[in-house]
Amino acid sequence: MSEALTPFQIQLLLYYLEAEPSKRTVTDSARSLGVGKWAITRAMDAMEKQGIVERLEHRKTALTVPGIKLAEQYRRKFCVFHRYMQYLDVPLSQIRENALQGLAAGFSDAFMDRLSEQESRMEIKEHFAGRQRFHGGEICDLLEDGSYHFPFIIYREQMKNHSNISMANQGFEHPCELMVKDHQGLVYLTVKTVSAQSASSGKQMEGRIQKLQYLCDGEFRDGGMDGRYIYFPATALQFISMGKGRDTLLHGSVCLKMQCSVGEMHMPESTAVFTVFIH
Repeated sequence: MSEALTPFQIQLLLYYLEAEPSKRTVTDSARSLGVGKWAITRAMDAMEKQGIVERLEHRKTALTVPGIKLAEQYRRKFCVFHRYMQYLDVPLSQIRENALQGLAAGFSDAFMDRLSEQESRMEIKEHFAGRQRFHGGEICDLLEDGSYHFPFIIYREQMKNHSNISMANQGFEHPCELMVKDHQGLVYLTVKTVSAQSASSGKQMEGRIQKLQYLCDGEFRDGGMDGRYIYFPATALQFISMGKGRDTLLHGSVCLKMQCSVGEMHMPESTAVFTVFIH
């Protein structure tokens, strides 16, 4: 396929994907889509040149193998646009046209993945709105297999130097990543090097978090290690819901113990509160 499809051509392609073979005629297509036969014929001519449809006997049309693949891709993206706009309270009368315009714009797969991720956040917020206590495993029950990114902050247990943000907050890349498979979730943190000035010697020192434990059922358990990544189960996160409607914020926390190595030295363990936000 060399040329981008127009919104109407995409609509016709989706119709061919869903319609019974006997209904893939110019007359039936025009009646179903509410347009003149000339509009169907002109769209079919362009799509046939691109090798995504072919004309059959008895004035019927079929999708080619590349056409079926393309139509299925458009259908998946259309569903993402449709659900996303529903959560934004876009009037139903406008959703279809806006979704077709979005598909014709040719957004990248990466953009669509992020839009799908945002749609999943909205679904989660709507489902748990008003709930006071639930855990991360319940959130994973709603999610399809995949990767989801959420902002987080690691807080000190006690205020120090007029700040309650733990230095460990700098020890990981942001955001964190929730990996879900078969409704089981793991929270992945990417470790990075932290540079700070020693309070005793004044020297600039560098260190990395080498070990992490998470609190679960009243005891600290070892988190997993995988190269630069440290991870723990999403079930360890205890959530509450705050706010209402679109302003709903899901706030999930777990107590962590971490150990940092500076050169060959292992620093004492420190305890902090990892907090993730879904908004």
